[in-house]
Amino acid sequence: MAEESANTSNHQRLEEMFLHLTPRGAIVPYSVCIDEENSLWVAAKGGLFKFSSCGQQVLFERKNEFPKKISPYCQVLHLKRKIIYAFAEDKLGLTEFRIFNLNGDMEHEQFIDGKVVSLDISENGDIFMTKQPQGEDSIIYRATLDCPLDWEELISDDEWVYQALCVYDSKTLLASAVRAPVNMYSKQQLRWINIEKEEVAGKFSENGKEGSTIYFPRAIQRYHNDVLVLDKTGRILRFTRDSKFVGVAAKIDAYLGNGFTVENDQAVIVCSGIVIDRNNESICDDWVEKVSLAVEAS
Repeated sequence: MAEESANTSNHQRLEEMFLHLTPRGAIVPYSVCIDEENSLWVAAKGGLFKFSSCGQQVLFERKNEFPKKISPYCQVLHLKRKIIYAFAEDKLGLTEFRIFNLNGDMEHEQFIDGKVVSLDISENGDIFMTKQPQGEDSIIYRATLDCPLDWEELISDDEWVYQALCVYDSKTLLASAVRAPVNMYSKQQLRWINIEKEEVAGKFSENGKEGSTIYFPRAIQRYHNDVLVLDKTGRILRFTRDSKFVGVAAKIDAYLGNGFTVENDQAVIVCSGIVIDRNNESICDDWVEKVSLAVEAS
């Protein structure tokens, strides 16, 4: 049975936008974070961009000259006045991993074999990364912010592919996993991972598009003592540390949201999709949208 068409060809969301990315060159965004000065950092195929807290000013930009050659899933994080940025060129199959200060001065650069998919960092500076599988195993790697050259294997699986990552605390990761080979019908689940024991500590949810089921999570964030999962349906699902489904915290149109961060009680979502402009023409558009987080009855 064919998959239903995505509901992304609606109006251009000019009134809903917090920040219009396309005119600034931040095309096809995948990741967003907010630093200690409340500046907004966006990682996109178009490059790395820093915007003022109101979204009106570009404070720093490092553009990619050929954005079409960039692989999906560019990542940006922040910790202790450092910006961690990773992206990959599609054909080369190499991830460029860089660390900047808040002024945009580069302090570290390295090339990592493979294409980054997800990246997260703990409060104590442990960095975790998933890449597109290159062999039989899907691996979660880790390194430290102080010495990011030494990437080691945390955990691997030869039947499931690890994708989106979230550091819950210094001892716990939450990862989305998809049964190989990955396709639209693949089984899916969320996995708690014990970092100290380097093992899976729990599994929950399954593939689907309603209720507590997930459909290819794009990004996961901690929210208070719970976690929020944004998937391709446009839902942001809320789960407890005990893997219980709380409800839908927010929802946007399917397939638009590529990544998000949490600011107070809002989800700050980077979006990209085909929309209808004011001339009634279909265009590719990219933007940041803020959505209030509220939980519906599950």
